[in-house]
Formats: sequence, C-alpha cells, structure tokens
Amino acid sequence: MNSFERGWHDNDPGYNPESKEREGAEQERNRENDIDLRLESELFKDHERPDGDSNATADLARLRDTLVEDQDGILYLKIPEYDYDFATNPFVGMGPQVRRTYAVSRYLDVVFLHRFMYHDILVCGIRSREFVDEKGRASLVKHVRDTGGVPLRAGDVADYDLLALKFAPYVASDTTAAWFARYHKQEPYLHERPHLPVDVWAIYDAGAYERVDGQEDFRKAYQLKPGYNRRSSLLGIAQIN
Repeated sequence: MNSFERGWHDNDPGYNPESKEREGAEQERNRENDIDLRLESELFKDHERPDGDSNATADLARLRDTLVEDQDGILYLKIPEYDYDFATNPFVGMGPQVRRTYAVSRYLDVVFLHRFMYHDILVCGIRSREFVDEKGRASLVKHVRDTGGVPLRAGDVADYDLLALKFAPYVASDTTAAWFARYHKQEPYLHERPHLPVDVWAIYDAGAYERVDGQEDFRKAYQLKPGYNRRSSLLGIAQIN
C-alpha cells in the first residue's frame, strides 16, 4: 500500500522524473501564456457590448478612436452621437434613426474610469445652456475650473454645494447613464425644447465631500467637508462637443 509521504510514483516502474519535470515546465509556460497582458484600455473593450458580445460595435470603436485633448486643465471630448439639433430630441421614439444615450454614456464612463481609476470620485453633469448661451459656455467652464464650484439653478436649495453621483463604472445605476436617461428620456425633460445636452462634467474627490439632506433621486446632495479646499477637490472638468 502506498503511503501519502512516499506517493504512488515511487512504486511505478514506468515513472520518469525527468519527463514529469519537462511536463511541469510545459504546463507552467501554458499558464503564463494564459495570462492576459493586454493594456487595460484593450481589456475594457471586452465589456462594452450590452448584449455580452466581446466584439465592440463600430460605433463604440469610432468613439474610442476619437481624440481626447486635455488643454488648460479642461478635458475636451468630441462625441459625434451627442451632436444634434436642439430643436428635436433624437433619443426617444422608435426606429433606426433613434440615437442611444448608452453610446454617449459608455464612452464617458470609459474616459472617467481610466482618467481617475485611482480615485473615488463624484461626478456632476451640467447642462451649460441652462445658465449661458453658446458664447458664454467657455467662460462657465473656466469658472468651474478656477473655483471648483458648479452653478445651481435659481430654485435649488442652497444648503448644499453640489448634486452629484458617486461613480461606480460597473454598476449601471451609478454611471453617467443615469444623467442622460434623466434629461433625454424622462418627464418632463424629454419634451423640453430646445432640448439641451448634459455637456459639462465636473469630477470631484469623493473624500472631500459629505452627504447631506436635499436630494433623493440618483443624484445626492453633497457639502464640502470642513478643512477641505473647494478648488483642490476638483479633480477634473470635461466638456462634450
């Protein structure tokens, strides 16, 4: 009877230790080959299709190839699917002409994931044209960049600093998709004309803010913690189109 200490190989006349060593080395090489050494940006492509297909759609591939320029501390993003006539809402209805907000939000999520992957972040989407016209947008974006503050509508309660979402890119309800669904697919916003885009995004250090009462939809009210600097808590700002 074989013992556990000796093992059954010791009594096997056909056992060749050198052959087993070669076999073990080959298995180790195979394991190394199984390790995925692609860049994170390439790995992320495997998760871009909502239907589970590992091949990215042509639309997302084109979006991914769009140049992202970081100038003057502002991230400028060109997303063709989000370039539309404000006299219409191209994100509702039926038919092949209807645009998917998913194509926009997914691209934005990928950008935020890779730009701020080592941070816990709050994201705040702004419809800049609620506050300024096209000519004034650049000044608004620079004001947010320079002060760290975001504009609030006249009817908003003033006992918080911003309405934001804690970003979790692998949880659908905690991505930028919620913002686009709110303003393009839900009442009363889907009927608004002109139909304004969520075109400016402020990204904050989540550790610098604390939740306060004031909002109970997907957005939460946040206030800057004592001892933190508002400008320093702003990690980035992005402008779409």
